[in-house]
Amino acid sequence: MPLLLIAEREFRTYVATLSFWLSLVVAPLVAGGALLFSGGQSLNISVHAENAQLVHSASLALQEAGRLEDKTFVFAPGGATLELSQRAPRTFEASFSPNFPLSASGRAMVVHVLERDMARAQAQAPAFAVHEKTVSVVGTDATRLSRLAAMAMLWMTLTGSLGMLLQAIARERANRALESLLAAAQAWEIVAGKLLGVGAVSLLVLLSWLGSAAAFSAFLPPQTGLIGSALSALGQPLSLLRDAFIYICAFAFFGAATLVLGALARDSASAQNLARPLFLVLLVAFFVALGAPEGTTSWLVYVPPLTPFLLLVNSAKSVALIPQAFLLGMLLAASAVMMLIAARFLAVGSGIYHIFRGMAPKPQPLV
Repeated sequence: MPLLLIAEREFRTYVATLSFWLSLVVAPLVAGGALLFSGGQSLNISVHAENAQLVHSASLALQEAGRLEDKTFVFAPGGATLELSQRAPRTFEASFSPNFPLSASGRAMVVHVLERDMARAQAQAPAFAVHEKTVSVVGTDATRLSRLAAMAMLWMTLTGSLGMLLQAIARERANRALESLLAAAQAWEIVAGKLLGVGAVSLLVLLSWLGSAAAFSAFLPPQTGLIGSALSALGQPLSLLRDAFIYICAFAFFGAATLVLGALARDSASAQNLARPLFLVLLVAFFVALGAPEGTTSWLVYVPPLTPFLLLVNSAKSVALIPQAFLLGMLLAASAVMMLIAARFLAVGSGIYHIFRGMAPKPQPLV
């Protein structure tokens, strides 16, 4: 079948390059280096209280409890939290988040140290009573970081693969091979074959990136700090499947748009000029998604160029299933329409090329 032969040709062309193999290994190296330099067992915690003295005492107590349990705490935003609030005179309430990396005895030690320190601070007053309370936290910074990482992976693979797809069409025109292809295959088969071949290359790169996250998360201890938690969240099987499907829809949409531009171009230079607005749209989509809050369902998600990026920065539970299915179906439908337009431009453009070539005046021999 010509479609599959064209797809195989494009796949082999780009798989044989050094840049392809470098892109396969860059994500595992980055993920491994991030874990190595993050200290492995470093755990992000934060203490919140209106009393600065209380925050200082809690920080010292947490460090001591962590040393007793062979844990290293990093006081930074994100991760587990300890909330200290005064609900009544001479009474503080200590609220540990459910994921706080201390045992029950370690938490009790922190509470007793706080009671002692506050009693010393108020030597002439009755001792403070500190009560422990566990609170539920909706969403974590690690989850947010994992969604942003998935969105960034989509953006990087798209920008690279769309350039390859654009050159795949421009290359055929530049070396005069398009006419031969049209003689052996229909225009829609050329368009679909190139989209499938380059898409397989970029999907293989993306799967290696997501797969490396899943592989690292499988060997991580339960508590490994912000980076480890983000890798664990990114490596969830259902999350991986959802991210891969969103990428397929995104590549089909942007790839079809690139093919339309490539079919209009006469050579590589004109193809790059025509594609600049498309890459500008990709850049705008990246920053819009980067600033979008978790759980957003604003009208921007219904703008096709923004749809895949805004879906990725939100977890599957943040957006209802039916709207997600509608949005992804909308992308696939728009992709099919643009592929038909690209096939039409490809066939008609080649015919126009021959017409103008025949009309051009032939050089006259010198007498």
